[in-house]
Amino acid sequence: MAYIDPARVNDPQSSPSSNGLHLGDLTALRPLLPYALAFLANDGTEGFDSLKQDLRRWAKHDPIDALLATVVGGGIAFFIAERETNPACKSPWDGILYMATALSVGYDNLFPTTTTGHALASFVQTFGPALANQALDPPAAEAQAVAAQAAAVNLAILERLDAIVRLLEAKA
Repeated sequence: MAYIDPARVNDPQSSPSSNGLHLGDLTALRPLLPYALAFLANDGTEGFDSLKQDLRRWAKHDPIDALLATVVGGGIAFFIAERETNPACKSPWDGILYMATALSVGYDNLFPTTTTGHALASFVQTFGPALANQALDPPAAEAQAVAAQAAAVNLAILERLDAIVRLLEAKA
């Protein structure tokens, strides 16, 4: 738990987070704000909306492939980001192990120390559990085939019920 000095409670420089980053250090991100707002404001098929659609489509195409790519690719990216500053990240396997644990409980003796490492960890800790939950779901093509079969059965049932209703109305 972070210590907050009551005498300096209104001073943004005095409230460190658990990784030692002071709130005042966030001013370094200020130049990126216009780009982030422009990226998020695009409401067409470009930019953020397109990225979200592509990520959803990719994850549904084959959930196991998406999960493996996230863990292995994210782990290697984590290793590349952390290898020079993080003594606990000695090999790509360390990064892969970290990403695998970040999908659920996050248990490991390795923690991100770089901005890129934190960004990768945040992404995987945010979306990883849902991705892991869907790992054993059928691929999108198989799910669509099952849905098409169910729709055909429902249509046949509806046609049969309509025929029964017509017979009952003819007798009435």
